[in-house]
Amino acid sequence: MIKQTELTRLQGSIAIASFTTGVAIACICLFCIEPKGEISNSAISIVSELLVLAGAILGVKTSYDVKFRKFEAELLSKADKEDNTL
Repeated sequence: MIKQTELTRLQGSIAIASFTTGVAIACICLFCIEPKGEISNSAISIVSELLVLAGAILGVKTSYDVKFRKFEAELLSKADKEDNTL
């Protein structure tokens, strides 16, 4: 079974690779390829999809971790209060 830290590092690596690839494609399309009148829709969609993927991987994972830790802390504090009253 994959440990939590390994999974987080893997997700971070995928997000960074997706973001870097998106920026690289954007730079190549903007600066290295001479425009023929318009930017190809496929280049724009690839960049946007890679950037959304990177944001989703980082944002959803971070949001889930924060909410889970907050919920865990609430449960532990309630359990401590119950132990003190007994």
